[in-house]
Amino acid sequence: MTISTTASAEPVPAVEVELSYEATVPRALVHRASIAEVFVTDSAATGEDTFVVAAQLPRGHLIGENSPLYDFTLLVEVVRQAGVLVAHRHLGVDLESAFIFRDLKLRTTAFEPLRIGPRPADARVSVGVRVRRNRAGRVQGFTFTGDITVDGRSALRGEGGLLILSKAAYLAMRGRRPMPDHPGFLLPRFTVAAPSAVGRRDARNVFVTEPVTDGEPGRFSCQLVVDTSHPHVFDHPLDHVPGHLQMEAARQLAIASVARLHGLDPYSLSVASIETDFTDYAELDRITSLRATVDGFRSDEELGSFTTPVAVEAVQERTVTTAMRLEVAQWS
Repeated sequence: MTISTTASAEPVPAVEVELSYEATVPRALVHRASIAEVFVTDSAATGEDTFVVAAQLPRGHLIGENSPLYDFTLLVEVVRQAGVLVAHRHLGVDLESAFIFRDLKLRTTAFEPLRIGPRPADARVSVGVRVRRNRAGRVQGFTFTGDITVDGRSALRGEGGLLILSKAAYLAMRGRRPMPDHPGFLLPRFTVAAPSAVGRRDARNVFVTEPVTDGEPGRFSCQLVVDTSHPHVFDHPLDHVPGHLQMEAARQLAIASVARLHGLDPYSLSVASIETDFTDYAELDRITSLRATVDGFRSDEELGSFTTPVAVEAVQERTVTTAMRLEVAQWS
């Protein structure tokens, strides 16, 4: 079951609303267990179907490491939290509901606003939604478009779609899937790639094995390494491989592949855009393989850089669970 992304990718009109950055919102409103993993601080309705969400970007977060730029995975999490907050606070969605992201597109419009400065950055997410309700008026899902500014400067734009299920409906759909502490949760203990190969600095944030060539030019593959003790990716127990872990693993494989194919420094590469289609659940008790196909250089006038398209598939038991399309850019 899929909700198509029918919302326009046009920027959401900016509306001047004063938002607070003094404290984060209650963690339940963004489905987080740790207060330290909550980044959004406030929200407001700016129209019947438009909203604005404030977030503070931390400079010293584990997932951000010591990169000169705010980490792409951190920004994906800010987008996720903004969508969940709007659903609960402004659309009346029950706190026990389950959210299922079906697709997400996120594009960097400028790298300069993402450079980490002498103070934590104030982000602002402008969101427009199209809500789908049942006959009783309950929200079943929505599509959205969004724009992110960092300290007042445009940095990213995105769109996507999600489903919203009651807790009972989600449990009925998923059945009894193994959890990370379940005795049946057994997978090979794969060795992660060297951080420098995938543009990371901390081995705790590497989620793929060393990428290998697939026998054809521009084709690479690796295994997903699932660390259920990671405090950001697995902030709380999950019954599946989360989407943002798959996106981060795809980012790592894409950067390693582009760097190796074209002789570039992985630390000079970043994600210019990502598109995801989550067609099926990636299960925690199955091995996940990642396959990448690297294309040639393209000129991106908006970013003022060359980008390289990379198609990545996440595969479990010969079934593609997630298809992702990335563009990798050399930003420094």
